[in-house]
This record gives sequence, structure tokens and C-alpha cells, in this order.
Amino acid sequence: MINAATRRPTIVAALAALVAVSALLVAAGPGPAGASISWSAVTPPLPADAVAGQGLTLASTSCPADGWCVAVGDYLAVNGSNYYAAGLIVSESGSTWTSAKALLPSDAALDDPQALLQAVTCSSVGTCVAVGRYLDTSGATQGLIEQLSDGVWSPTEIALPGDADASGSVAYAQLSAVSCPTSTWCTAVGLYSPNSGGEQALVATDVGGNWSAVAAPLPASASGSQFLGLACPAAGSCVATGTYLVGADHLGLIETLSSGTWTGTTLPVPSGTSPMASIVNNDLSVSCATVSSCVIAGTTFDGNYEGLLDTLAAGAWTAAAVPLPGGQPSTDVQLTSVACTDASSCVATGLVVESGVEQGLFESLASGTWTPSVAATPPGTPAGANIEIDDVVCPAAGTCVADGQSNVTGSQTGLFWNLSAGSWVVSPTPLPGDAASSPDPLFAPIACPAAGVCLAVGTYLGSGGREGVIETDPSLAASTTTASVTAMSNQAISYAATVVGSAQPTGTVIFSAGLSALCTATIVNGTATCTGPIPPTRVVLASYSGDGASAPSFGVTTSPDIPTTISLVWGYWQTAVVNSWFRYPLSVKVTDRAGAGVPGVAVTFAVPTKGASAVLWGPNTSITNAQGIATSPALSANAKVNSYDAVATASGVAGSSSFWLSNVRG
Repeated sequence: MINAATRRPTIVAALAALVAVSALLVAAGPGPAGASISWSAVTPPLPADAVAGQGLTLASTSCPADGWCVAVGDYLAVNGSNYYAAGLIVSESGSTWTSAKALLPSDAALDDPQALLQAVTCSSVGTCVAVGRYLDTSGATQGLIEQLSDGVWSPTEIALPGDADASGSVAYAQLSAVSCPTSTWCTAVGLYSPNSGGEQALVATDVGGNWSAVAAPLPASASGSQFLGLACPAAGSCVATGTYLVGADHLGLIETLSSGTWTGTTLPVPSGTSPMASIVNNDLSVSCATVSSCVIAGTTFDGNYEGLLDTLAAGAWTAAAVPLPGGQPSTDVQLTSVACTDASSCVATGLVVESGVEQGLFESLASGTWTPSVAATPPGTPAGANIEIDDVVCPAAGTCVADGQSNVTGSQTGLFWNLSAGSWVVSPTPLPGDAASSPDPLFAPIACPAAGVCLAVGTYLGSGGREGVIETDPSLAASTTTASVTAMSNQAISYAATVVGSAQPTGTVIFSAGLSALCTATIVNGTATCTGPIPPTRVVLASYSGDGASAPSFGVTTSPDIPTTISLVWGYWQTAVVNSWFRYPLSVKVTDRAGAGVPGVAVTFAVPTKGASAVLWGPNTSITNAQGIATSPALSANAKVNSYDAVATASGVAGSSSFWLSNVRG
């Protein structure tokens, strides 16, 4: 039986065990409703300074568009003989994954900053916030915020309330969850150590780029607190869940943000449950379909393990016991996750123990009633296998994905469930070839940019200890996105995508390059077109949103070289005797934003039409070569004495280059 002492560690807890840890990404292919889903595993790349064989941990992921995702965690880095924990950011752009070390604030400890990132959210392509912690030079653990904007990640140390321990090893702060319903408004939650002792729940809010933090308000009897879950359905509106300590009891806590004020209340428990029942397993999941409609799922212990479902409606929280399949009684019901698509449609997951065997449990809300069902298991699963469901996400009503585990005589393997057309379909979790016979995969909450495309990140036991994996699952009818780009000028590009699906696709296409968003276009008759800036990378990604009939998809294309600069190469300071040849022709180079030469650009050389000047012995327009260099024809001084400028301009490039020339007497 899973209980508070024996339940497998959560992803966040696993982050503390950095040595011999690495990460896993998993992906699944499309399939018709009711068909078996087809996940596939991808091993994420390691940063250049990672310790070989020690892997990495991924703790959270966010995917605002198909083919564009960010995952965060940590890894073991080495500098010479110095080994240390480093924060990790892994990014996907069109099935290409890259890893980077998270930059830290200037006060970070040099030898071992003990950095890690615990959560990430992206309000849109190119705009993300990740949170975690790091160690500063005084030995204090500080809360960390990483923000992605204009293709660059920037670190910030969170400013703590005035009663916080400021420095030294007793000072501790961390951020564990973040939600950004818009690009200009975010909330993060965590905890810090006040100078009065213990741990205090912390809320930090960003409004227009300015972060501020306050202690969460608590019941008067509380001696310590922490956060476990967070949902912000709109800017200025959040619900956070956690626990506060009364004696030895970890009681449930609800913190609500409304009209700029946080209000703390005790978590209601179902009738018959002791008001002093503790929250177990660090599971107190919350999902808010709207600012006035939320559901919390979790587990209490007062001698029995009892699941609870708390619902916010009409401004009040009410608690209900978890209904059981067949109405069978149980002294062990545990809920781990909940996802709501609207006020009347939710799914909660967990387990129920019957006759000493754990069974995976789904609770589905429809028309105001929760209905339980036992989770399906893969063919051949022994009758005594213990099944648990850990996380669920529902990108659309009736379309959900969940992950969990099967434990057969001590061998723990992974499972995924897909809900489509009213049926849950289960499949084993695919893992890389070095997975142990009991791989014990652990996943962070699943991210789904739209119905039909999901991604999970986590770890498994492999040849080097805990290793990483990424998994993706598109489950609707496949669509196809084809992208193209056309240069309009040295500052603007026309981006286009054609989308083909089982029906006439509708929705939007987001164009991006690397970490930067470029523009967004609405599909009209299967085509989406918009104008945006020159991409920072040559590879451009077009991400189709999906529309319920056609699954999201993406296409990639290569941007043409866009000329942006013209510069002098040779012949820019010369004299010649009147009516004689200049020694060198005039030469310029046309380059793109990255400084690479652009071939095929027309360059025009112009000389004064009056007074001292030169004669170009050939066409005054030249085409740049493979290196981006254009050269004028040979030139000679005319019969007049003086100094003057010859000017070179390039098609599509602002500005010009000037050559100083002088005609002198012989």
C-alpha cells in the first residue's frame, strides 16, 4: 500500500538526489479514437559541462505550441575538478532539442551554487518564466526566477519579506510553482525561513516586470506552512494549495488571490473526516476552469487514507468524499491530480485499495456528479498488480492524458492512459534501451499545447542511475503543416504556412525561430500568412494550433540570407593622376544579421556627375559573390583635380558605403 512514508518520491523531491540523475523526454504518434496510443522516448541532450554518465533531471515542462516546448530541471556540472549542481533549461524547436545552463544572479556562489529549477510556464511562444533556487556567496539559499524574453533568459533573485533571514546558511527560500495567465502577469509560490524560525509559505507576483513577495496569510494557530499546488486562471486571480502545521499535523490550506489580496482558509474536509486530518503524499492538486470555478483533489489521513474533492462554486468551498467503483468501501483512497476544462467537466486521478491491491482510479465530473471507474491495465497484467495514477491533464472536454505506474512483485514500470471518445486506452511507457527491469519512471505534470498533442518529462532508472526521458502524444487525426518564408526587406519577412487535415483546418499558426516568437497568423482556406522580423536563426518553425478535428502539427523551413549591412572592403582611400587609372577597383561586402556574407545582392557604385570624379569602365552594378563581396569595374580619374566620394549601395540594405578618392596633377 502507498502511504506517506512509502509512496514513491515526487519529481520535486527527486531533484534533491542530483548524483546519477538524468532526464527523459517521451513522445507519442497519432491514432484514431479508441486505438492504442503510440508514445516514443527521446533522450534530451546534455550541456557541454555536464559530468559524463551522471545524466540530468527534468522537473517541469510547458508547451504553448506544437513543436515549441521548454523543460527545466538540474544536472551535475564540472569545472576542472569542481563538481556542482547547475540549473538546466531544455528547449524544443521543431523536434530539435537543445540544453543550456541556467544563468544565475551575480551573488551566486562560485564553487557550488546548488542551482535547480522546479517549475516553468510559458504564456506564449518566446515568453516563459521558470522558478527554483540557488545558493549565494553567504551560504543562503535564495529563490530564483528565470525569464525568457526576446530570445534571452535572464535571472532574478526574488526579494523576500522583511522578516526573512537575510544571509548565512540558516537563510532559506525557494519557489516551487509558477503560473502566468498573460505575458505581463505572473504568480509564483514557495517558502522562506522567517527570522522567528520554521518555514513560511511565500507568494511572489510579477506585474509588468516588477516582482514583489509577501508571506501567505495563515490561520492564527499555524507554526509553519508550505505550498503544494497553484492555478491562476486569469491575471489577478489565483488559488494555491498547501499545508500548515498545527502541532504534528499538516492541515490543508487554501490561499486565494482576489482584488490584489491573498486570503488564507483551512481546506474543508468531507463529513466524517477529522478536522485535524493531515494531508499526505504532498499531493493537493488544484485546477481552475474559470476564476469562480475550481476543484482541489488530495488525500487526508486520520487513521484511514481518505480522498477528498473540494469544489469552489458561488464563492464557497465545499468538500465531498471520493465515490468508489461499485460503491465498495475502502480504508485507503488517495487522489493525486485533477484537471478541469470547464465548470462541469473535470477528471481526478489516484488509487483505491481493495483486498490489499491498489487499483488505478479515475473520477469524472459531469452534470455535477463525480463518477468513479477503475483504470484499465495492459493485456497480461497480473491480477495482483498494484496500479497508481499520478498526473492527468485535459486539454479539451473528453480528451485527457494521464500517467502512472504498475508494480508487480517489486518491479515498477510506467503506464500512460489516453481518454478519447469516452474510452480510456492504456499503454506501457516506452523507455530507452538501457532501462532497468524495474525502471520506476517518475513524471512531472504533463503539458498539452492543444487536444491531440501532449508531452511529459521525467526520469527512469537506467545504466547510469536515474536518467531522463521526454514523451509526446498526439492522439487525434494527423495534420500536415508546410512552411515557407519570403524576404520583403532587410527588416521584414513574409511567413506563410499551408495546413492540411482530415477536414478544412481552422485555428492559428505561430511562427518562431529558436527561443523567439516572430508572428501569429489565422488560417484562411488552409493558409496562414503574417509579416514579422528577420529570424535570429536560419531555421523557422511554424506551429499549427489544431482545432479539435485536426491535430496540431508543425513544419520547419530555412530562412533565406537577408542582407542587412554593407561595409567597405578595399579601395576606399586612393589617389590617381588626372586621366590615369586608380590602382584598385572599389570593393564592398554585404552581410546578414549574423555577419555572414550574402551572395546574389545587386550593389551599385556611383560617382559624382560634376566636377572632379572618376570613370567606371564597365557596368556600375555588380552582384555579390559567394562571400558576399561585390567589386566595381576598373576606374580612372577624370581631368579635374580635387577630392570626392564614390558611394556603394546594396539592394534592400539601408545606408551606404563611401570611398574617398582624389584626383591629383601629374
